[in-house]
Amino acid sequence: MNNNGSQRLWDVEHADETMMDSGFLQDVKNGLSQTQKTLPCKYFYDKQGSELFEAICDQQEYYVTRTELQLLNTVQRELATLVGSHARIIEPGSGAGEKVRLLLGALPLPACYIPIDISKEILLRSQEIIQTYFPTLAVHPLVRDFNQPINFPELFDRYDAGKRVVFFPGSTIGNFTPQEAKVFIRRFADAVNPGGGLIIGVDLIKDQQVLEQAYDDANGVTAAFNKNLLVRINNELGGDVNIDQFRHEARLNHQESRIEMHLVSEQAQQLTISGSVFNFHENETIHTENSYKYTIDGFQQLLRESGFQPIKVWSDSENKFSIHYCEAVE
Repeated sequence: MNNNGSQRLWDVEHADETMMDSGFLQDVKNGLSQTQKTLPCKYFYDKQGSELFEAICDQQEYYVTRTELQLLNTVQRELATLVGSHARIIEPGSGAGEKVRLLLGALPLPACYIPIDISKEILLRSQEIIQTYFPTLAVHPLVRDFNQPINFPELFDRYDAGKRVVFFPGSTIGNFTPQEAKVFIRRFADAVNPGGGLIIGVDLIKDQQVLEQAYDDANGVTAAFNKNLLVRINNELGGDVNIDQFRHEARLNHQESRIEMHLVSEQAQQLTISGSVFNFHENETIHTENSYKYTIDGFQQLLRESGFQPIKVWSDSENKFSIHYCEAVE
């Protein structure tokens, strides 16, 4: 099916910004009022944050993107066979769209592609690239926070075609606690209907040094990405944060099987954000992100508890990363 490119572009450029109002100020106030101060990781991804994340993916220490791309190159034809023709593909958190191009290029006559991202600028750029590679593909980009409810069936039903398939690469599922991940994946199962598919990337448990270096690269790109939260608070919420008084830290929580990212206060200090005052003692942290790591068996059990039946799993030769294909069950 072919759509008019200018109309698809209009959908993004004139997106209703109120639809994605995620309460940045309220979330900051709530998070910084906790005993363990926190900030939601979804606020990493403004234009600058999205560009910094793309730069992270190019760092030598960050094996995730490189390994997943190599794996996708290897298994794309098998995936295409499992998905079948005329598939309707939706990608929450689509970003630059590099990985989905491998999938779309392998699929026989995909019916449509629905990228979802919180950054309008990134969506516009990736849409242009996708249309260059696939000029006749129906693309319907949505500026949304994919953590909020989205009417997936309505999107899918615009196109009378084959399987509904959610593509969720990059180990983004690791940002959720296991219980949150079950709820999140269950929404996918409900959206694609029994027999519909989910292609999901999952990072695997590995050596502590490898993990910590992946989230604290020598060039300081991940540090800049983490601190961009503070930049946004100053620019968008009238904060008076001295960004140089915070340092980036990545640490492995063995008990929870997760890497944690923190912003550590270098000294006792007081911040004012939109009239609210927050006190920090020296070495107090703001917990900004989790990245849970799994075993293959452990993640497949999570899929079963979330409405999906694992069909096929692939991992690289060093068992750093895995890609799972599963189908929704009754």
